[in-house]
Amino acid sequence: MKVAVVGGGFTGCMAALHSARQGHEVTLWESAPRLGGVLLDLETATGRYFNGCQYLRQGAVQRLGLPDAFTEFPHEYGGITALGNARTRLVDDCAQPALDGEARLCTEPPILGSALQRLHAYGPHAPQLIAWAQAFGDLEQLDWRCLVPMQLSRLHFPDDPQVARQKLESQRANELLAVPRRQRGRSAEAAWLPIAGYTALFDWLHQSLLDLGVGIRLQSPVTPTIASGRFGLRSRSETIAADTFVWTANPLPLFNRLYGMRLDTPPIPMKLLVGDLHQRTALPVPLPYYWQVFDSGSCVVRLYIYELGGALRYSAETFDTVDDASAWRDLQRVMRQCGLGDGHHLAGVVKQRRHVNFTSEEFRAFETLVPDLLQHGVVPGGWQHYGREEKVDSILPLIDRCLQSRSEASYA
Repeated sequence: MKVAVVGGGFTGCMAALHSARQGHEVTLWESAPRLGGVLLDLETATGRYFNGCQYLRQGAVQRLGLPDAFTEFPHEYGGITALGNARTRLVDDCAQPALDGEARLCTEPPILGSALQRLHAYGPHAPQLIAWAQAFGDLEQLDWRCLVPMQLSRLHFPDDPQVARQKLESQRANELLAVPRRQRGRSAEAAWLPIAGYTALFDWLHQSLLDLGVGIRLQSPVTPTIASGRFGLRSRSETIAADTFVWTANPLPLFNRLYGMRLDTPPIPMKLLVGDLHQRTALPVPLPYYWQVFDSGSCVVRLYIYELGGALRYSAETFDTVDDASAWRDLQRVMRQCGLGDGHHLAGVVKQRRHVNFTSEEFRAFETLVPDLLQHGVVPGGWQHYGREEKVDSILPLIDRCLQSRSEASYA
């Protein structure tokens, strides 16, 4: 059977790898000059840097079959919170906001509606949280699940000894309140980083796909078509023939062509600052490590430190709300708060647009239109899932199901 995969990021590559290993004829279409998407490392004059805090999980490493290329990420993390607190709080082992006082939750607003409704459930803490989170988009329109990558779907109250009891007694409290991992007595799920970086990993993956007979078409944007009720693809003047189409790229053109549906949730304007840490004393945390930052007076969202290429590196994600010089000064202040000292080197600043948000209506479309997409021979890209592992886990069974259906139809 012929399989056309649209999108050469990690999800698309895993879909192509799976299909090729099943013996199908696979072609992978990617509009960029190389495979990798948002996982590709940032190259500067001083070296390579991770594009933010990106990691893979156990299932992905097993599917790749390349264990020696990865090092374990123990998933250590902390947080800095200055949202209405009497003082800035620096905590470890919790990536959610750490707030002063007691957890006083409201009982009325639904917590499975919009992002704004869920934040209102935090009662007196809601105004500060809402003011900070507005940089991510229109909270009234965004689905509550968009709070998960913002690390706002739960809150941490270090001073309240009743949080564990509340979580046991109330499902609502259990959904809204966080307990640090060490307090729960559980370790994090295993995570992994490529030792030589993601760009090298995708170079290996590119060659592995070629060795399996996968056709890789780079710099080839794809357009969906409908003719006589049949779904198809075109790349410029070329018609793409396949029994199954796996669409892991941006879903906007697909949903617009099939259903006349506009997916117009704006992307989040961000910046990535990367460079080297010149550490003169012992680090205060193990490596790799990241801090989530919740500070209405700061543009910094996350600071990630790690080793790559024999050097101690950092990648910092910030809102694109100030100029580069101001963002760098702000990041230096955050570094001092984290105990990293001064004298670090800034290697580069890159503007980015993060396509991670969706409305509740869009989420329902991603969920409910799967059967109809499969009827068209289209396997959807699991866009409603935040994690890569979840996306891949949702896609691979659908590929097998769609190909089986197409095979049975051809013999009928």
